[in-house]
Amino acid sequence: MALFSPTGGLVYHLRARRHRERLWLPFRRAVAAWLAEALPPGEELILVGPSAGHCLPSEHLARFERLLLLEPDAVARFLFRRRLGSIPISHMTDDLLVSPLLSGAPGLDALLQARPTARVLFCNLLGQLQLDSSDEQHTGWRDAFQRRILPELRGRRWASFHDRWSLDRAASEPPLPLELRFARAPSDDELGASLFGAAGPPVAVLDHGTASLFPEAAPHRYFTWQLTADALHVVEAVSG
Repeated sequence: MALFSPTGGLVYHLRARRHRERLWLPFRRAVAAWLAEALPPGEELILVGPSAGHCLPSEHLARFERLLLLEPDAVARFLFRRRLGSIPISHMTDDLLVSPLLSGAPGLDALLQARPTARVLFCNLLGQLQLDSSDEQHTGWRDAFQRRILPELRGRRWASFHDRWSLDRAASEPPLPLELRFARAPSDDELGASLFGAAGPPVAVLDHGTASLFPEAAPHRYFTWQLTADALHVVEAVSG
C-alpha cells in the first residue's frame, strides 16, 4: 500500500487521529458491539488488513490469547502494537490475499489450513481491493476468494466488515440510520430504501464490489461511517 494512499498509509493514520474520537465514534461503537456478538474470544485471531486498528475495539482484541496480523504497513503495525502491547502479537507482511489468488499460488487458504482453529477477521479491507485493480482482475479475485477462501472459513468463527458503498455526504446533513439489520443480504434497492428512504431522490454512490462476496443467506448488518466532514461510507458486516 502506498505510503500516502488516501485509503491507507500516513493519510489514513492522520485522518484517524483527527476524527476517531468524534466523527468516527458512533461507527467504532457499533463495530465493537457487533464484534462482541460475532467473534467471541478464543486462542488465536488472524486479523487480515487491520491497519493500526483505529476502528477495532482494543478491549475485545485483548481477550484473545494471541493475534496474528496480516498487515504490510510497518507504521500501522507499530501503532497497533503500541495499543495492544500486553498480549502476544505476531505479524506477516507478505501479500496472502490478492496476488496468490490471482496467480494460483498458495495464499491465505494455505495459512488457514495450517491454523484450523484460528478465528478470522477481515478488517475493513475487502472493499478497498477494487480501487487498486482492473475490473478483470477484481472479477478473477472474487471468483478465487469464493472458491478458495470461503471453504476454509467453514467450521471456524469468522467475521468481515467492509465498504459496500461510499458517497459524498456532509456531516451537517440529516443523519442516516447508524445501523441496519437484515436476515439475509438485501438487494441494492432494499438497502438504498432503508438508508435514504423509498421516496427520496436518486443518490449516487460508489460501489466497492463486495455485494454477494459472502453467502447471501447469512445475516447482514450495515453501518454508516462518516469518514470525513464531506464523505460517508456504508459498511457491510457479515459473520459465520
